[in-house]
Amino acid sequence: METVGKKQSDWTVLWQEERQTLSLQGEPVLEYALVRPQIRDGGRGGRRLDRYYQHLAEVWRRRWDRALYWQSCLDLARCRDLARPFQPWQARLEGRVLFQDQESLSIRLDAEELHGDGRPLQVRMGDLWSLPEGVPLPVAHCFPGDRRWWRHLTRKLREQGEVRRAAGDCFLDPDFGPRLRQFLSPHRCCRTPEGLEFYIPQCALAPAAEGVVTFSLPLNEE
Repeated sequence: METVGKKQSDWTVLWQEERQTLSLQGEPVLEYALVRPQIRDGGRGGRRLDRYYQHLAEVWRRRWDRALYWQSCLDLARCRDLARPFQPWQARLEGRVLFQDQESLSIRLDAEELHGDGRPLQVRMGDLWSLPEGVPLPVAHCFPGDRRWWRHLTRKLREQGEVRRAAGDCFLDPDFGPRLRQFLSPHRCCRTPEGLEFYIPQCALAPAAEGVVTFSLPLNEE
């Protein structure tokens, strides 16, 4: 376990790693690494967050131990029938603390699965927590006094996307603008020292090769 950070709020974020190799008839078919945050020294709020991340890790563990394992076994059987080489499937969950102060904590988690065809499946999750309560902190908290913050936010992100698409920095779909709002979620948002990050699911507004598309929104310092 590795200590990531400790602030004056006395919250400590550690990372617990678990590695597994699942086999069929002695041949490895799936390897995964699961690294989840552990919250220490946070009182009742810290224990609440720790239970949340325990549950989240268990959701991914069940997926990999069951559905993904079965799929990898079927892939091994197909490869054997066709006399083709088999490459074990891989999966990982890892994260990092993007922001922490006395009042808030923001953690980003990345999950990736590499199936037999070699194409990665990516998921990015983000959480913004209020300290010391350990409850979700609304994104609106970052826009005090702005009643139209959601409209202003989506407009700025849409403009950013248009610039990136024109520059070839990100191959967003031509109609990404009108559909952007439906893929913005508080569960895919993080605070950073510079501002906010919003994560658009893979294949939602861009080709799969783009992976998870990240939009950044700087915040003016008070």
